[in-house]
Amino acid sequence: MSFLGKIFSMFGNGFNSFGWNTVRFMNPEASFNNYGTDRLKIQAVFTHPAVLKVFALNCEIASLGEIYVYKDGKSINDDPILDRFENPNPFQTKQQYLWDYMFWSMIGNAYLYTVDKGTESDYTKQYFLDISKMEWPLSIEKNCDKIILSKKAERELMDQEITYRYNDGTTIKVKLKELSRFFDLTNGVGNWFKSPSRLDALYKVISNSEASLDSLNINIRYAGKYMVAGQADPKDVYSTPMGEEEKKDIETKMNSDKTVHAVKSMIDIKRFVENIANLKLDEAYAGSYYIIGSMFGIPRDLLEAYWKDGAKFNNQSVALSRHITYGIQPKMNSLANDRTKVFGLKESGKKIVISFDHLPVMQANEKETSETQKIKIETLILLMEAGVKLPEINTILDTNFTYLDYENAKNSTKNTTT
Repeated sequence: MSFLGKIFSMFGNGFNSFGWNTVRFMNPEASFNNYGTDRLKIQAVFTHPAVLKVFALNCEIASLGEIYVYKDGKSINDDPILDRFENPNPFQTKQQYLWDYMFWSMIGNAYLYTVDKGTESDYTKQYFLDISKMEWPLSIEKNCDKIILSKKAERELMDQEITYRYNDGTTIKVKLKELSRFFDLTNGVGNWFKSPSRLDALYKVISNSEASLDSLNINIRYAGKYMVAGQADPKDVYSTPMGEEEKKDIETKMNSDKTVHAVKSMIDIKRFVENIANLKLDEAYAGSYYIIGSMFGIPRDLLEAYWKDGAKFNNQSVALSRHITYGIQPKMNSLANDRTKVFGLKESGKKIVISFDHLPVMQANEKETSETQKIKIETLILLMEAGVKLPEINTILDTNFTYLDYENAKNSTKNTTT
């Protein structure tokens, strides 16, 4: 059985051979300390092409983000906080940092450990932790669904320590308050500290896709093999069945370099696999890819562009812009807001922003939006001068213009004309 087959195979007691409790898929609550399950989810991403392709697509888009510091609506290009993201730790760049954030978010939970021992960027390190190496203590597990009603109880809980175990068996302690927690779905189904994963809902899809790849592999291996049989006369009851010598003789002749063979009686030759295309195994695999992508909210046109350049260029651009706006940007806003709070920027009126406006596809979208807004303003002026009431204009144009907007637009038009 293949690796993923072992992960997703089900037995009567609800556990597969790797210890993944398939019955737990019926329960939305995210359990603690499922080291084997968390590790297998990570391995499932890196061992299955369709899943990895979807993950890589989202992560690569996320890594294109630019990080800014804003104050009073203006970008501060030389703010020292920006240095903390250029090399968030000794092993990663800003792009890999953003890539990892999206990766762990898609797994279900991203835990960002911030070591801040001073105001200088050299003393600040940021690490996204491997969820399969985190050991949650019973003191946190017991309170995972409890409502905190006092500052004292909150401080006591946040001072609890999580054990992070390295590959060599050594460990470090990380306080809960030192961890920023990001959830892909929700942390409100019985565990404030851990979210369910979308991969839980995809285990059958991934299993079916893996089976289609296995079947395709088997059929390709057998496509070059043939079955050769002699055609005996059914009225001839005296002929004996083909012996081993005759079988070897036919096999030798079939594998020889001769183009013409003389035989006493006709033989029948058939492929082991007559027509791979009829099995439509590639379509089954591609179907799984689209299902997995749609589970993570990726538009089909964008999936097609990443798969085989199947979508038209304009459709690709629109799909990418829409996905960045509604799929990627909200997650980036969560990270930016958290970093603003952790680095204490609110007190000075600053905030961290992660933006994709520098990308050509977003600039083209912004230009189109500006042109649309310009047309609406010109229509506003024409309708107002024609005597149409402002509420009616807003209804027609689906806008919320005010009389001040009209006056400003009219004055701007006059200034431009003069």
